[in-house]
Amino acid sequence: MKIRIPEHFIRYCRHTMFVLVVIVMLVITSINPVYAEHNIVLIAAKGSGIESISNRDIRRIFLGLKSADSDLVKKPVINLYNKEVYEEFLKNVMHMTEGSYKRKIVKRIFRNGTEEINEIMLLDELNMHLINNVGDISFVDVVAVESMHDIEVVKVLW
Repeated sequence: MKIRIPEHFIRYCRHTMFVLVVIVMLVITSINPVYAEHNIVLIAAKGSGIESISNRDIRRIFLGLKSADSDLVKKPVINLYNKEVYEEFLKNVMHMTEGSYKRKIVKRIFRNGTEEINEIMLLDELNMHLINNVGDISFVDVVAVESMHDIEVVKVLW
């Protein structure tokens, strides 16, 4: 191709750059991210009788409201054993950041006089709490369930 005037050259360069950018974008979007995904499950003590809970109801429960789906669900327990799992739970189920979730809980406590939601840092402590308080629910990584005893998976969140 012969380029005779500068306008043709500029047009040719723009077209080439556009095609190059499109190809790079396609390559970038086709690459799968290389990070570990957590499979999060909702758990309760064995024999609690909790069978199915909708995602909407899980959100209600962890905001301190009563369950609309099941009378067997008593209280939620925040699992702080794994910070990444906690943040993913807030993002994917609660649709909030940690800061907005905490503000909403504090507001509910002061306005309605509801109880604080228990936060547990150790997996063994969470296991004992759920066994001693049948009807309470929490969330953990599916790998953590294998090391817990007398716990059943109520729902696979993702």
